[in-house]
Amino acid sequence: MLKKVVVIVFFLGLLISCNKTYEKAMKSTEPEFILNAADELYEQEKWPYAIELYRKVASAYAGTEQAEEIAYKSAYANYNDKNYTLAAKQFKNFYTGFNRSDRAEEALYMSAFSYYQGSPKYNLDQTNTYEAIRELQGFIDTYPSSEKVKEANALINELQQKLERKAFEIAKAYHKTLKYKAAAVSFANFLDDFPDSNLIEEANMYLLRSRSELAIKSIFDKKELRLKDAATTYRLFIRKYPNTEFKKEADEWNEKLNEETKLHAEVLKQIEEQKKKTQA
Repeated sequence: MLKKVVVIVFFLGLLISCNKTYEKAMKSTEPEFILNAADELYEQEKWPYAIELYRKVASAYAGTEQAEEIAYKSAYANYNDKNYTLAAKQFKNFYTGFNRSDRAEEALYMSAFSYYQGSPKYNLDQTNTYEAIRELQGFIDTYPSSEKVKEANALINELQQKLERKAFEIAKAYHKTLKYKAAAVSFANFLDDFPDSNLIEEANMYLLRSRSELAIKSIFDKKELRLKDAATTYRLFIRKYPNTEFKKEADEWNEKLNEETKLHAEVLKQIEEQKKKTQA
């Protein structure tokens, strides 16, 4: 119990000390004092305090030797504080502003890696994911011999899989909510956009389901063309995956399509005969 009290008192004292250092620096007009306080708080991993002080003092050191260190630490402080988008921009600005620095390669990689860290779950907005892929590829193109290239490629593959999953789930959602036309378009786009996906066989099966449902439930004037489209989808699927685990279901859809095609042909024949009688 006594040990816990001592630890709590220690951290409270440290927090009070940090607050005092920060408050004094924020009130100060002396750049050197502010920078020293920022560095001290940075070393103590008090990221929000350090970030504010680096922001306050940066302009005073523009064009000086200290400017590089301030930009570098400010970017890492935001990264460590999980402000990934801002960190990414700061690392990129560091690379642009100090491209002759020994830290330039590191900064360019960290810009991309910050976007990667800010990439959310697949079901959320993927702006950072696209940005991360673009920046990682840019790093690879800029430093093709870097020891980080292998890692960058692995991260790109991981992010691509996330985009695949998002596109796949969106298409599945259309199918689940009976929006078969939208589902068919989405799955067709998925097959074009991610030809090497490990979801490709299942996506082809969903495309067959969606086009078959759309054809069977279509109005008469659109049914013939959509039935042919679905039948072609079946033939291509079976040709590509002759031993697919979906073989039984695919064959069942083909039987339904054949039945619908026969019924449609019979009705169409009756309509044509009726037209001839009317014209006669």
